[in-house]
Amino acid sequence: MKEFIQSRTFKIIASIVGVLLIAIISFGGGVAVGLRKARFSENFGRNYAQNFMGSRFQDGRGGMMNGRGGFAGGMMNQIEGRDLRNGYGVSGAVISITDNNVVIKDGANKENTVAVSDKTLIKSQGDNLKLSDLKVDDKIVVMGNPGDDGVVNASLIRVFPNVITN
Repeated sequence: MKEFIQSRTFKIIASIVGVLLIAIISFGGGVAVGLRKARFSENFGRNYAQNFMGSRFQDGRGGMMNGRGGFAGGMMNQIEGRDLRNGYGVSGAVISITDNNVVIKDGANKENTVAVSDKTLIKSQGDNLKLSDLKVDDKIVVMGNPGDDGVVNASLIRVFPNVITN
């Protein structure tokens, strides 16, 4: 028996068994990590509506599209035809600039008035700008809150650089 343990065949067999054990343990660890990530993703998806949209959009089964008209059927039917403005702002091309207002045309060719105050941050790439630095045809995204008069009160205006393509 002592000769077999010291033989070359035994060493090869022991090496193969050792490599297989390491491979099986590594594979099992990978499966365990994958299952944990999958459970996290499943729970995140199940609770997405409640976490980010509030409990009123959550049906009893954890989805947004089911129950009492669902998200699209219930909420969207209530606001259909009202032409509501996005509560967080607008984006488009500048068509005019006045003392404290910027008028932009959005993707639906609607004109939107944006109120700019001294607290409004205007940025282009890493640079801070002033209202006087804006030009007609600049492409901008405005983040702010809509006023009762339909004007968006800007907190941040991001100016996108003009890109020339051939």
